[in-house]
Amino acid sequence: MALEFKLPDIGEGIAEGEIVKWLVAEGDAVEEHQPIVEVMTDKATVEVPAPQAGTISSLRAAEGDVVPVGDVIFVLETSGGAATPKTKQKSEPEPEKATAASGNGAASQAKSEAAPTKASGGGKTIEFKLPDIGEGIAEGEIVQWLVEEGAEVEEHQPIVEVMTDKATVEVPAPAAGTIAKVLAKAGDVVPIGTVIFHLQTGAGAPAVASGSASTAEATEKSAPQTASVPAKKRAAGEKVLAVPSARRVARELGIELASVSGSGRNGVIRRADVEAFAQSGASSAPPKKAAAASTAARVPEFVPVSLPVGERETRKAFRGVRRKVAEAMTRSKYTATHFTVVEELDVTELVALRAKAKAIGAKDGIKVTYMPFIMKATASALFRFPELNSQLDESTQEIVTYHYVNLGIATDTDNGLIVPVIDDVQSKGLLQLAHELQELAERTRSGKVKPDELSGGTFTITNAGNIGGTLATPIINFPEVGILGVHRIMKRPGVIETPQGDEIGVRQYMNLSISVDHRLVDGASAVRFLVHMKELLEDPGLLSL
Repeated sequence: MALEFKLPDIGEGIAEGEIVKWLVAEGDAVEEHQPIVEVMTDKATVEVPAPQAGTISSLRAAEGDVVPVGDVIFVLETSGGAATPKTKQKSEPEPEKATAASGNGAASQAKSEAAPTKASGGGKTIEFKLPDIGEGIAEGEIVQWLVEEGAEVEEHQPIVEVMTDKATVEVPAPAAGTIAKVLAKAGDVVPIGTVIFHLQTGAGAPAVASGSASTAEATEKSAPQTASVPAKKRAAGEKVLAVPSARRVARELGIELASVSGSGRNGVIRRADVEAFAQSGASSAPPKKAAAASTAARVPEFVPVSLPVGERETRKAFRGVRRKVAEAMTRSKYTATHFTVVEELDVTELVALRAKAKAIGAKDGIKVTYMPFIMKATASALFRFPELNSQLDESTQEIVTYHYVNLGIATDTDNGLIVPVIDDVQSKGLLQLAHELQELAERTRSGKVKPDELSGGTFTITNAGNIGGTLATPIINFPEVGILGVHRIMKRPGVIETPQGDEIGVRQYMNLSISVDHRLVDGASAVRFLVHMKELLEDPGLLSL
């Protein structure tokens, strides 16, 4: 049986996704839930898994293609037995099962694993399973149900929010129908493959599977693809379809998308539509950023704190990224034997060099911070003291030493502490590192970081210096054996050695701290590591050697 798999409704009014990478080739045999393709939206990059076992007979989009929601992206040939099972001897019909590929609101629909069977109401029941989310994630947490049992829902309507340690996603309905049963409650941690709700579809309203015609396709067939859909024809509350770049430009210009006519398929608003609307001088909502800025200008710097009235305390569930971070930190603290060393650096010359590099980088839109210099110095120190660029393989009781430097950069986000990784730091220049660091940090904070960018680190740097704090003893990012803490640069008097003798002058100082796993790294190695860092960063011209 040929199963045509369509790019699903990703939610949030997103109308398309970009094919980032195919993880299989035509002719490959795949297992159920095996990742097939990476798809990027303006929210995240998600892995879409196979809805069932079979063979990939056709890939319908190339890497880099921007594919509208509802388009078939691959064809999966399943065995004949998948259509009508003959080995099962059941007196009752087997319900249809659907899976979703989720990633910040993404979901995909699969055809029935058995022949469609009618329920008592003339329709059929879909058992909706929590999908394989990829990157070794085995479970998801039910955050909240957006509907109740007995509620009637539309195709693609969000049903439930599910949280992993990477993101919170909305899972939509695979078809129109009635929520017959909810099988997990808010707060439950559900293993992959577990049925989380039953959807009863009505008579004459077949479940939308990856091979069936969708509402979007029907609309597309009834209107020319190039037709522009005027904004005034939109019903009140109707979802505005727009590509990510159009949404970004609209936000920047303070334009309400509902006022813009779309020229894309099915009235999708494209960037050119927003720009044309702005150039026309048509009225729209006032720019929110400008309004916020003007309001902020009127607010005094120090505002009296108003204490909440009523409840003296609040509670929220300990779940999601915060709980995952806690679990990782606890494991590290009680597995690795922590030992911390601190060194003070006179970074006056580094401050001056960074100012020059910042001006050079600005010409190409690159924001040069102190971090690229620290990363280069770290890579040099790790090659000089490779025991800090190692891990313990506890399964084989072997110490694995890496001959490359992949640095994890601890990043503070609204969802908690995330550690994306920059590969092969030892072979990259300062401006390249600055560019990659800037781009990766932006995508991490906006939830667009890719799963493979969160793994493979050999050493981690955590930097709270831009916030404050003069000293910290960071917890190791286990199973690595070391983590470098970067702290605030402070201006104060210092002794300067000159040919005429010691003098007092204004200098810039910073502390570096390193925590190491004392099972693998001796304290003397940690001290020598920081001494080498001190030599390089106090005389940053040495980084070019």
